[in-house]
Amino acid sequence: MFRSLCAAAACALLLSPTAYAHGVAGAHMFINTLLIDDSNVADEASLPTFMWLPQSSGSGGPSPIASSATIEIDKRLTENFGFALNTGYQWLATPGQKTLNGWQNLAATLKYKVYVNDAHEFMASVGVTRQFARTGANSTNGAALGNDDVGSTTPTLYASKGLGDLPIGPLRALAVTGTFGLSVPDRLLKYDFNGNANNGGSRQWQGGLSLQYSIRYLETQVQDHHLPAFVRNLTPVVEVAWSSPASRPNNGNTQYLFGAGINYTATTYAVTAEALFPGNSQSGSHPGFIVQFHLFFDDLLPNSLGKPVAQWF
Repeated sequence: MFRSLCAAAACALLLSPTAYAHGVAGAHMFINTLLIDDSNVADEASLPTFMWLPQSSGSGGPSPIASSATIEIDKRLTENFGFALNTGYQWLATPGQKTLNGWQNLAATLKYKVYVNDAHEFMASVGVTRQFARTGANSTNGAALGNDDVGSTTPTLYASKGLGDLPIGPLRALAVTGTFGLSVPDRLLKYDFNGNANNGGSRQWQGGLSLQYSIRYLETQVQDHHLPAFVRNLTPVVEVAWSSPASRPNNGNTQYLFGAGINYTATTYAVTAEALFPGNSQSGSHPGFIVQFHLFFDDLLPNSLGKPVAQWF
């Protein structure tokens, strides 16, 4: 499932480069997106990300509501190599039924920023995410969601590209980011001769794209329109996250989830809100929303949590 949707259903930076230290390639700074991971390696935290999305009932009955509150901590070990830890609490509420809820499994990501081309505003990273089985917790009423018995490992490619190369001035403020990975479960799904399945899972292709429009870039690199400071810190963004089975037999469906919203990035924090639009019935039944509060430790605590661990000694 998608980086953010995983936290709620059993199904997850940009101003002047001289003033900030996160996600910069040349004159472009890439925001923290909500449905897919970004390509930067940084010292930061999402505290929290909240999502709400109606799901398809599959039977014509009331739509269950998936929601989650998740946290993520990112830390650099060296200038270009770091890790992230994320977990969260999630609910699946269906009218007339007991709510499914509980802590999701812990996930850890190692990421290495392999290439930055400032002249062409390009950044690329490689990483691997490990979801640890049975590290979640069931709720006190015995109803569980997210405490899976099978872990998975997901090698992933990340890329970000500012479009400052374009000859049309206003379009130079655009940027595109994307991810692509393959999730491999610890135990593959199998059926015996009687058609009974084990508790394994199928391999899953995972990926997504975002399109961002940096008003700060427009003002500082294209033409100064003397917009208010608040407006200069805004970045409209649209995203899509996607997942589909990569092996047979499988116990998953192809899913598409779209997001459209706005990001506000200050020196030490960022706030992003997006409306969510399911791309098919497997992704949801009606629009929802996702919001995030994000902290930048490199500006908040530049001499401790804001610098790589290798520089602590």
